[in-house]
Amino acid sequence: MTTIAKLNYRRKLAGLPLIRFNLLRLNPQDMNDLRDAYAAMYEISDIAVGDRRGYFSLARGHGYDQDLCHDDNRVFLTWHRSYIYSFEKALNTALQWKRKDKELELTLPYWDWTQFSQSTHAANGLPKVLNDPRYKNAEGVQLDNPLNRAKSLYRITSQGLEGDEQYTQRFPSAFKSIISQLKNDIERYMDNPNFMRFQEDFDFGAHGAVHVYVGGAGNSPLPQGSGDMSSVISAAYDPLFWLHHSMVDKVWFDWQTLHPDANIPTFVQQKVVYDGRIGRDLIDAENSLKYIYSDNSVESAIAATGTTNTLPAKTLSAAASLAKELSMGLVEGGFVRAQLDFLRLHPPKSSYEIRAYINNPACNASTGYDDESYSGRLVLFGHGTCHGASGHCNPTLAVRDDYDIRTKHPLRYEHTRYSIDLTRGLRRFIGRKKSVDDLKIYLLVIDAKGKAVPPETLKYDGCSLRTFAKK
Repeated sequence: MTTIAKLNYRRKLAGLPLIRFNLLRLNPQDMNDLRDAYAAMYEISDIAVGDRRGYFSLARGHGYDQDLCHDDNRVFLTWHRSYIYSFEKALNTALQWKRKDKELELTLPYWDWTQFSQSTHAANGLPKVLNDPRYKNAEGVQLDNPLNRAKSLYRITSQGLEGDEQYTQRFPSAFKSIISQLKNDIERYMDNPNFMRFQEDFDFGAHGAVHVYVGGAGNSPLPQGSGDMSSVISAAYDPLFWLHHSMVDKVWFDWQTLHPDANIPTFVQQKVVYDGRIGRDLIDAENSLKYIYSDNSVESAIAATGTTNTLPAKTLSAAASLAKELSMGLVEGGFVRAQLDFLRLHPPKSSYEIRAYINNPACNASTGYDDESYSGRLVLFGHGTCHGASGHCNPTLAVRDDYDIRTKHPLRYEHTRYSIDLTRGLRRFIGRKKSVDDLKIYLLVIDAKGKAVPPETLKYDGCSLRTFAKK
């Protein structure tokens, strides 16, 4: 079984963005990985408080002794994007340490607090995987749930608490009552194209409401008797905090998709935030930080933001075909659009057409557009033979830095975006079924003379199948 940590490690090898999944879409093994990673971070902090891989090192940064979070509300989104990015990397490092396995790339799931189901949620509105104080591990042994509570350095050091009172608490009895309003809030925020207004409404609306209603008020030994999530100084010690802020980041990610041309103020882009990162380096999460979000199952690894085949594509024998085979695994139906994305495709000198056929290993240059297996094409307009001096068309010889602010080399391919629209062909192939197993796509590269050429003629770092769900 391929886990999220293994899937994302394969994506990393292929140069593709990692995927953050919905918490409630995780498989049992993925939930065990998440719990074990949290527990490993706790263990590291117990061994050495200052170890940057440990839980205390990250959680204290939200306000306890660094007071970094709310010094400038104008950078609420960039600050927290950098914050949970650092946590995510520490979470994976802790899991690698515990498992003694470097071939893991665990990502932080998001808790979608706009949804509720009696089968997956407790009566108070929290997911059971976060609310239950105990759980059964893979061997059936009952253990404390590391996602339910954690030790708090603020409680231990500042408040002088001992024993069970060292651990975070929640009083979320009223949380379920606001879930529908949270959903309405997000829908309203999405319609606002102004970044600063979107950010302010979100910060002091749905984001803050989750903190206040999850923390709640009760018999906590903290000031005002509130739960840890209710206060900036203690919030990040609650394990739920990170899953909440992964959702906050996803909402911003989705908003950016809807408003790609939104103006981000200069001071937001120039402001240094958590871990010394600069705002401008945090705006484009997919390309700068290398992650995306998925709403769908881990098995399919597809969603509005992407899925992938990261195993090396194999070329069939020359006697059979010049097609390149891509094994895409399980693909779910119900999408409004499906497309095959190419990662860092190098702009070619000559013009080519890439045709995509579904489950047709025998396709060749004479297989037409009317063939049942045909699914889509991409026509690349070649840039021609270089007309400059030596090195003119070599991007690696035209590196820009702080001392050279000219525009990038026109043939740089780090951020190129090429896609084949597969919607009609894939819909036709899936038909009335909910999903198909082991989908195979065959790519043919056709030159200007209508001849098939070796697929290695075109250079790119990977392919991903992306489907867009109905909103």
